[in-house]
Amino acid sequence: MKKIVIIAICFFMSVAISTVYGQDTIPGKAVDQLFELTLSDFLNVVITPSKLPQTVNNITQKVDVIGREEIESTIYGNRNVCEAIAKLPGASVSVLSRNDANWGTYGGIGPKYSTYMLQGLPIDAFMDPMSLDLNAIDHIEVQRGPASVIYPNYLSQDFAGSQCPLAGTVNLILKDKVEKKQTTLQTAYGSYNTLNGQIFHQNRVDRLNYFVGSTYEISDYTKYGVAGSWLNMKNDPEYQKTKIYGGLTLFLDDCEKQKLTVFCQKSWHEGNTGRTYKGYAHQYSTVNVGYNIEFNDRFSMQSHIGIRTYDRTWQESRSGVIDTLTSNNGVNQLIIPADLSFLWLHGKSGGLSIGADYQGARYFTWMDPLLGYQIFGNKSSAVQGGLYLQEEWRPASKLIVRGGLRMAFIQNTIDLVYGNNPADNKVLWNKLLWSAGLKYTLSRKVAVYANSGSSFSTPGLKATGGTISTADLGIPGHNGQLPNPGLKPENGIGIDVGVECKFPASFKMSVRGFYTVVQDGIVDNVVCRNPSQTQSINTESTAGGGEIELTQKIFSNLSWYINATYIISNIKNDLNPDQNNVNIPFSPTYIINVGASLHTSFGLEFSPSLNYNDGYYDGISRRDHQWYTPGMILNTYLSQLVATSDIFTMDCFAQVYNITDNNCNLPWQFKNPGFSCMLGIKMTF
Repeated sequence: MKKIVIIAICFFMSVAISTVYGQDTIPGKAVDQLFELTLSDFLNVVITPSKLPQTVNNITQKVDVIGREEIESTIYGNRNVCEAIAKLPGASVSVLSRNDANWGTYGGIGPKYSTYMLQGLPIDAFMDPMSLDLNAIDHIEVQRGPASVIYPNYLSQDFAGSQCPLAGTVNLILKDKVEKKQTTLQTAYGSYNTLNGQIFHQNRVDRLNYFVGSTYEISDYTKYGVAGSWLNMKNDPEYQKTKIYGGLTLFLDDCEKQKLTVFCQKSWHEGNTGRTYKGYAHQYSTVNVGYNIEFNDRFSMQSHIGIRTYDRTWQESRSGVIDTLTSNNGVNQLIIPADLSFLWLHGKSGGLSIGADYQGARYFTWMDPLLGYQIFGNKSSAVQGGLYLQEEWRPASKLIVRGGLRMAFIQNTIDLVYGNNPADNKVLWNKLLWSAGLKYTLSRKVAVYANSGSSFSTPGLKATGGTISTADLGIPGHNGQLPNPGLKPENGIGIDVGVECKFPASFKMSVRGFYTVVQDGIVDNVVCRNPSQTQSINTESTAGGGEIELTQKIFSNLSWYINATYIISNIKNDLNPDQNNVNIPFSPTYIINVGASLHTSFGLEFSPSLNYNDGYYDGISRRDHQWYTPGMILNTYLSQLVATSDIFTMDCFAQVYNITDNNCNLPWQFKNPGFSCMLGIKMTF
């Protein structure tokens, strides 16, 4: 280990001999030291762009920070972490139900081009936002624009397959340093006989900071499929969700130069989709372990390793006067990500990041046609590795320049495709990726920036092998994905430019333009609605547009925001006129968000929010695709402090979702069930 450190130091010093100028970075501060900053400074510090704590004024990328108060006042009508970013420019959230994933887009390019991370380590953008508990999250950082050099793809084989951070990445930052011992009990009851209970405890013992918690929710829920759909719900679907989690941060020395972090969560999601033999039982496990060390004020190291397991089982049945069970089915996926990175601050403002990361994935599907044993459908494994470096440098006092490279390696080993042995079971790819950016500060109130970067993504097994055979096309009851073994890998390039302005009275405005192109983009196309069947195909996908955002903090307790996004998306397929020059699925043209937050001296909190989405198509076939118009969703959070003492505080709250009762149709014959409300009590000791 010492030899590696010495070699790395010599390399860093060789590139660090340059004349540079001062900037508002935070040299010498490890991640845990951020919590020693004032609240104002903290809200302007981000980690995601380079894994180095920096103020948002001194990075080339556009990054949004969603703080703890905003997380608590967000309305999660579908119980999905994605709903926390729905108010941001460029985000189109389309969560199908409380039991299903988000198929929305970021930047209009598709649902798998913006990754999710937990403490900088990748997680699944479709499943983990359904599983993770927000009580463990301290804040969320959302980087808009390419992030493919610093962060890798996520090797998911399920849902839309491999995910890459071409359009951006969402980093969920866990609670770290505990300031005081605290226990929170919360219970709420609301629409659909939904009962929710939460317990959370945090404490600090010497150098050990820890938290533990659990959330349980049970609901009769309601029918969320359109009439006559393949979902064919006869009764209200029921579910039970249980989450147990815990995390710790152990500082290994009094100077807090070294720390060990551990986080574990287990989630159980069980229920049925409104029929006797349409039950399901899903289990998700998440483990994150990290070690950070500051060798000195300029040189530090970070390392992480994680475990993600996704085990989903469900029943298939034949609907009739009496339902008939036809099979039990399942998907099992294990992904292990790991990374190691070194950070070197050189000169007065230079910063070099160099690192490596790894992922191993295992995936298989099975079916038991009531024979008492499982028959494998698809079975595969994948390995991914990457080496990267990124330099941030200031050649002039008002100019920041950034550049980086990544060498990515991916190998897929396919053992079975729909029960058959493939002719070529191993495929290896490698690709050199790049990223660049700059930011120029015209004055203390105006700054302009530009970024660009590339990405590379391979087709997942679900896309190539499907979950049903080609012969199942159009057959009732055979819901799933049709195979396409001829899919090619994707290559993408993303570009964005923007300007940020500050005005008197804490009024801010930002404007950002973006353009993304993906060669041989893998797009999920709806080929049949009843039964519900999709198929992935290669196309050239492009998305471009602009965002404008206005925010103001009028007083310390009153703020508002409004933002709008315009997107033009297009798919080219010269071989098929029916699929040529059409919109990217799930990509709207207009997105508008309006909201405010009021905190009074007598303990009242009021946070209304409005989201408008003008609509999108579910597929790329002119003949068969269908237009969906989510329209306006109006939510509000209301909380009132009712009792306080030296020992505890008590708040009553209301979470009101979809006030206008907009039960719009959604893709795959889902629908928004409309208005719902939760009323509850929160006690903090």
